[in-house]
Amino acid sequence: MDQFTKPRVSDYYADLELSQQANARDIKRAFHRLARKYHPDKKAPGKSVDAYEFRKVREAYECLIDAAKRAAYDARYFDLCDQWTRYKQWENYQRKDEERRQAEEEQRAARKRAEQERKAAEAERMRRMEQERRAAEEKAENERIRREKERQAEERSREAAQRARERQEEAARERIRREKVREAERRSEEAAKKIRIEQELAAQERLRAILIEEKQQTARRSWAQMREEADRRQAANRRRTKPAQPAYTRLNECFHHPDLGWVMKNGPANCVFCGVTRVKWSFRCPECSAPACPTCKARYCLF
Repeated sequence: MDQFTKPRVSDYYADLELSQQANARDIKRAFHRLARKYHPDKKAPGKSVDAYEFRKVREAYECLIDAAKRAAYDARYFDLCDQWTRYKQWENYQRKDEERRQAEEEQRAARKRAEQERKAAEAERMRRMEQERRAAEEKAENERIRREKERQAEERSREAAQRARERQEEAARERIRREKVREAERRSEEAAKKIRIEQELAAQERLRAILIEEKQQTARRSWAQMREEADRRQAANRRRTKPAQPAYTRLNECFHHPDLGWVMKNGPANCVFCGVTRVKWSFRCPECSAPACPTCKARYCLF
């Protein structure tokens, strides 16, 4: 076997990261550690599962844990170790040579890219110079156009300002005219409203006077009827018994009983309006001391 051919038998001690002097306990411990490391179930989710390392570790363990297989393996391990050493040296040389060729290729590519970048930078510089020249010409032309537009805009602005002032003056005059019209309308409405209010107040006052007059006439008629009825009752009582001097002798002298000022008196009394006998208390007129029950006092004493 030459040094460029990979040995068919693996270096089991190197696979288990052990020396040739390792005992069975060291072999088991190394196997368990590497099996946990390379087991396919330990791969992260989403990554491909490659069981080559695990199979290699398992193969080395199965060979070295068996005393007979290990003795046969150790008998030729010296030559096998030498083969693996030469193969690794050659593989290392090949890797370095490949890295050197890749580095040279990268250097040539870098020089080529640098040359392309230099040419591109030169072309970009020329293009920018041309753009700057054109931009300067366009800027000068735009400046001339801008000044011309500004002059025209100033003229239009002056004309527009003049027209705006004229429109504002006309609008101000129209606004003053409308305000005067609105003020005249408002004054007319206020005057009409004031007249309506005065008319309504006058009508209400006339209606109130009419109602008061009607109430007074009704009260006079009611009092006349009540005085006649009281006189008849008094005459009938005098015929039956000799009456005592009544407390309301001034009944005919009191034109109408006032609404306020009635005094509540304790003791029995006969109502001069309805004739009902009050046992405990009654109202007395402040003018003529005529007694009255609460119902008649609230009904007939309206003024």
